[in-house]
Amino acid sequence: MPTTTEQPRSMWDHYTVTIQFVGPLAAAIPKHPKAILAMLEHRQPARVPKNATPLPELAEQVAEEVGADEEAPVGYATFKSDEEGPYYEGRCIRGHLKDCALQVASFFPETKNFRAKFVNRVYVQTDKIPLFNRYGKERIKTFSGPELRFIQVMTAQGPRSSLKQVDYIDSPRIQFTLAVLADGVIGEEHLRRVFEYGSVHGMGQERSQGWGRYQLASLQKVAKA
Repeated sequence: MPTTTEQPRSMWDHYTVTIQFVGPLAAAIPKHPKAILAMLEHRQPARVPKNATPLPELAEQVAEEVGADEEAPVGYATFKSDEEGPYYEGRCIRGHLKDCALQVASFFPETKNFRAKFVNRVYVQTDKIPLFNRYGKERIKTFSGPELRFIQVMTAQGPRSSLKQVDYIDSPRIQFTLAVLADGVIGEEHLRRVFEYGSVHGMGQERSQGWGRYQLASLQKVAKA
């Protein structure tokens, strides 16, 4: 007689996350080509993989994505954009979640090394995250504006004044997918706690100005097929 075989249980649970920012979300990518290259050099790991994209080539790619400008101030930050408008990056969300997981670890004393367990089980599946208006129905096409301010920086010659310009988008809504390892270690309660902290901590740059704060509009587990 023919036998039936059961489909293997998926290793992953998936959640759709919707976040509504309650104020400005600041950009973080330099707009000046030299500043882009400096950023990538700073982020480059000590051991570079053999098949890694050369930094000048990667810098050229980022420059195209942000519309780099030789005339832009070195301290000018902007968003990456595609043909439909600016977008946020999944890697930025993941960095935010890592920071927040560290801060809420004490709420889960039964889970030893909570942050490490969280980081190795929770992944952002959406690489390019479109930015929508507060109703989530219309894709944002342009920035709300640049914020221009003078800042104090410390140099080898002492404190100096510098100009900082940051593109921002006012109160956008974003949606992305999380993949969570389905081994019972990290669940919805943990995710909600992390986002609860993050909503006050803020996401992105200029958090000291109160930017990047948000509300978790929805966290929905996707039904498995």
